[in-house]
Amino acid sequence: MKTGNGTMIFDQLMAELMSDVGSSDMLEESMSLNPDRIEKIPLRYRIIALAFHQRSSLEELNDQLLKNNCAVLYPRSLWEAGLIFAFLHGYSYKEWKRLQDICFRFREEQEVQDHFFKNRSISVQDLKKYIEDNSTERQGALITQHLTRVVEERIRGLQGSDEEFRVFLQNNVEAFSPVREKTRYYFCKYLYYMLVTKINEYTNALSVNLSVGDMLDEMVQFFKGVSALKRKKHSPEEARNHLMQADISPGGIFDAFNAFFFDYVSSDWMTILIDDYGSVESIPDEERHVLAEHLRNYDPKMYGELSDDEALAKLQEGEEQREAELDAAYSLDASGNRGYQRNRAGENILRKYIKGALDIDRTTFLCFLLFFGNNADLRQEEQITEERLNSILLECGFSGLREEDDFDCFVLQFLESADPVDYLMEEVTFYAQREENFYLYRVYRGSYSYSEFFTR
Repeated sequence: MKTGNGTMIFDQLMAELMSDVGSSDMLEESMSLNPDRIEKIPLRYRIIALAFHQRSSLEELNDQLLKNNCAVLYPRSLWEAGLIFAFLHGYSYKEWKRLQDICFRFREEQEVQDHFFKNRSISVQDLKKYIEDNSTERQGALITQHLTRVVEERIRGLQGSDEEFRVFLQNNVEAFSPVREKTRYYFCKYLYYMLVTKINEYTNALSVNLSVGDMLDEMVQFFKGVSALKRKKHSPEEARNHLMQADISPGGIFDAFNAFFFDYVSSDWMTILIDDYGSVESIPDEERHVLAEHLRNYDPKMYGELSDDEALAKLQEGEEQREAELDAAYSLDASGNRGYQRNRAGENILRKYIKGALDIDRTTFLCFLLFFGNNADLRQEEQITEERLNSILLECGFSGLREEDDFDCFVLQFLESADPVDYLMEEVTFYAQREENFYLYRVYRGSYSYSEFFTR
């Protein structure tokens, strides 16, 4: 029930090791086929392990990955390039581990450099440059998806010896990336669209002499150095230049994202039920008893000896205290800065997504695209629609949206809703009335159970 620090979805995602060593360790665990050892391993690694056991082809493996909403193997990853080579040539798991030794030695000898976002701070102008440099062919250089395809074609052209693979790595060192670049590209692109929309709204208000005090308070969440705009009057063009060069606030952007989606699903069905009725006193007697019984089962130490009314009163008191704490946490002090020490995990993760230090999984990617798209003024061809999302997902190596998948169905309904936020609350309330947690709550709390791939 409590939503304390450390329970947010991205705290959990950060724990899923993205390094080559971490990936190899998880694949090693999956190869054991021991249910007790692999039950918490992400599904993607289990699928790869099963493919080794079944001596699957590369096409069969990638097909299974897509069917289970996992990304296909990515040729610009050192770790996954070795997997592609192994499955193309029918290597056993033991033979593939020999390839990994080559990859590890290569990684130690060669530092893979990222040419963007060199500084810790990131400005809107930096995002613009990254997008522009990765949107067209530049001086004959192939970028993003084009380069990915070229690298895969080169791997497919190899005959099958370990030495040939080592030479391939050496000749293509600058093509490798720690993350799935196309996913990073779209993440940065739609973040940029959202931030430019915020800048446009502010400068348009300035141009017609509207009061912008409230808008500046909102801008604090997205940009650093906004206080300079409060101290001195700026022309719309001066304000635009200032905001384009100002550091963005990864922590504030993450806060806005978290409030957009997960402020709702962070509460379990008992809290939502109270919110729906307005107060504990408004809940019908039969439902009050059921709710109190759930509380006693949920936390016997806190609620076990309490009557129905006492248990529900304590629940409501706790929720009121939590709301007060949230209000205090998000209040602004006189200088326009955050009046508290914000949770740094979300800030660091967002920065790592932008800088290409952490890969973005499909669910997280979709949630951010919905958030960015819902807060950006987009051209018709860029708008987040089912067709657009499917195109982006496929380009990034993910499966398209499928109605039979719970999360994908939610995304599709969200896109079709006239008021997406209202739709989200309706869905959460619907689950609460059935005395169930919304499925996104399980993801949010880090307790999502992947389907038992190995027991099918």
